[in-house]
Amino acid sequence: MRHDYRPEGRAYRLRPVELADAAEMVRLRCDPRNAKFLNATSPKVEDQENWMRGYFEREGDWYFVVERKSTGQIDGLIAIYDYDPETKAAEWGRWIVREGASAAVESALLIYRTAFDLIGLDAVYCRTLALNTPVVSFHDSMGAPRIRIIPNGVTIRDVVYDQVEHKVTKAQWPGISPKLMAMADRIGVMLDRRKT
Repeated sequence: MRHDYRPEGRAYRLRPVELADAAEMVRLRCDPRNAKFLNATSPKVEDQENWMRGYFEREGDWYFVVERKSTGQIDGLIAIYDYDPETKAAEWGRWIVREGASAAVESALLIYRTAFDLIGLDAVYCRTLALNTPVVSFHDSMGAPRIRIIPNGVTIRDVVYDQVEHKVTKAQWPGISPKLMAMADRIGVMLDRRKT
């Protein structure tokens, strides 16, 4: 859906996706390192643009570009979607970070801030393919409670996979956020040193 949330961290910011981002979105989603964990994506930019036109009209779906503040370079994508107004909960995902970028930690921090501080959610969860062990490990290490394993939770290219679900509530966030902020600050310092 169209929105104007633009949270900023030390090195990265999130901004709403725009139709002009379609080619970069296709490139990120079709990169073989990312594609193995994603539903099949058409390599045609016009197909992505058509999907985005539908997205712009869909309520409860906030899609972002992860952008490096110092250069404006697109280093990833991330979203909050499947909003349930009764529970005030939603899923976060569609998370892709460009190979070689340092955007993972800060983009996660910013998506949680968006969920709790800007949108006003009570809970946000993510479901990761169990075989995507680096991402499962990331959620574990930041302190997101692992809620369950969902057997046969998702089918990608006709193969069925288990998923690991992590969930953070608004009440839990103040206890989790300092660790994520410290990690993001360390990465920001490293990126600042690279510029000098």
